[in-house]
Amino acid sequence: MAIAAAGDDGRAASILEPLRSARFRALWLATLVSNLGWLVQTVGAAWLMTALVGTPDMVALVQAAVQAPILCFSILAGVAADLVDRRRVLLVAQLSMLAVSLVLAASTAAGVIGPWSLLVLTFLLGSGAALQGPAYQSLVRETVPMGALGAAVTLNGVSFNAARALGPAVGGAVFAWAGAQAAFLLNAVSYLPLVVALLRWRRPAQEDDLPRERVAGAVLGAFRYAAETPAIRAVLVRSALFAFAAAAALPLLPLVARDRLAGGAASYGILLGLFGLGAMASAFVIHPLRERHGAEPVSRALALLFAGGLLLLALGSGWPSIALALLACGAAWIGSFAAFNIAVQTSSAFWVQSRTFALYQTVMFGAMALGSWVWGVLAAQASVPVAFAVAALLLALQPLVGRIRPLPSASGRDLGPARRAPEPDPALAFDPEEGPVLVQVEYRVDPARAAGFVAAMDELGHIKKRNGALRWRLFQDTDDPEHWVETYVVADWVEHLRLARRTTEADRAVERQVAAFDRKGAPVVRRLVARRRDARFALDPSERAGKNGGNRAG
Repeated sequence: MAIAAAGDDGRAASILEPLRSARFRALWLATLVSNLGWLVQTVGAAWLMTALVGTPDMVALVQAAVQAPILCFSILAGVAADLVDRRRVLLVAQLSMLAVSLVLAASTAAGVIGPWSLLVLTFLLGSGAALQGPAYQSLVRETVPMGALGAAVTLNGVSFNAARALGPAVGGAVFAWAGAQAAFLLNAVSYLPLVVALLRWRRPAQEDDLPRERVAGAVLGAFRYAAETPAIRAVLVRSALFAFAAAAALPLLPLVARDRLAGGAASYGILLGLFGLGAMASAFVIHPLRERHGAEPVSRALALLFAGGLLLLALGSGWPSIALALLACGAAWIGSFAAFNIAVQTSSAFWVQSRTFALYQTVMFGAMALGSWVWGVLAAQASVPVAFAVAALLLALQPLVGRIRPLPSASGRDLGPARRAPEPDPALAFDPEEGPVLVQVEYRVDPARAAGFVAAMDELGHIKKRNGALRWRLFQDTDDPEHWVETYVVADWVEHLRLARRTTEADRAVERQVAAFDRKGAPVVRRLVARRRDARFALDPSERAGKNGGNRAG
């Protein structure tokens, strides 16, 4: 497979560089078609709701119904993408959305669609999108080198917003010419290219001789990883605040088209197209700026740009001012969310990448769904301009938040799997799922170097907890100040092996730094398993060999 080249600094030489990868190019082109159909469907659903009911809160609920499933199901989708073949997960998502789109088209054509059934079917479409997101993002990471990931993420944003620039206008024209059912049918057809691309991809099977993680444990693992990773915590906070405020822009556009521009579905499609055009065109400017100056200063500037666009939407009364406002909002939208996406993916280890992205997606779209509802209610109680103005004020505060929770910069840390170390060869016969397992690591450290040792161990403790340890502590011997004991607990022997296999190259570097403090450079490791009354405490050599093969799992 051809891959995108990266510069010597590890960054992609150009935003177009990932398209040199045949696999990424195939996925990108197919997704462009799928995005076009999605935007056509969005116009059809929003304008159909405007025709069925027309109140601001119900119109805004269409957008909320699309985004709310991500809040409900994205974490489970991330678990599925980490534990099962991601290509198959993505196929299931595409086929389910195709089926729902056909039901939408048929019920609309039959005249049996109502406002609440429209919301339910839109919610089901959003559920398919929730299943798709983590798997797709993880597959993209597999198709390009890490240095080209930022460009690949931005190109995906360009794909969606290129569709946004064209799709709404097409959607408005289709709605005006053949009705909402035609828009829904077109969306169903648009999933086929991506289905074909996925069927043609013979992705190598990911072999693992350990038992598959349980769903509950895998979900908890995502939260544990985020809690122990400051970079991911910062992204979650920033993306939630931005998404909540920025959500004011799109859900209320049908009302801007109808009330302020005296237009119809075609006008609404043009407004969405202007938003997408601003996002698509600005990506080629924002990407090099982010590469040159870093994510944080660019993100602050984009938040202010979005605030200015919303204020212009609040005050503008004609096509020129509203068009300028949407171009600015679109530019800030793609730049901001691309920065959040890149920060999450470059801060996530290989084994948890889909789950951490799903957690980010849950927070971001959950905040967006809540924002869509809040701004719709505010517009209904006060007015659409008031909703835009209040959202603009919140966005103007983003640079202050950035001082407290700055986005992580590209650290260059290698989060790929470390070379697997020899696994322990236990002398006991026990069930691999028996536990918990207590690990003790003993160090001899010069007291003069104690401060540096404790600082390094603190970072190692976060790594152990991030990778699966339930508890971690560091102790110093009161009678022998050189003697230190690190302890951590995992659920069972399988989790102990799994924790070791989750080690990244960056984690290994911290382990080497810690080991360098030990006087002999080789800390003593002891592993203790909690025993039951019916446990077996010895076995003969032949029995031991067979049992160890099961415990070691390769």
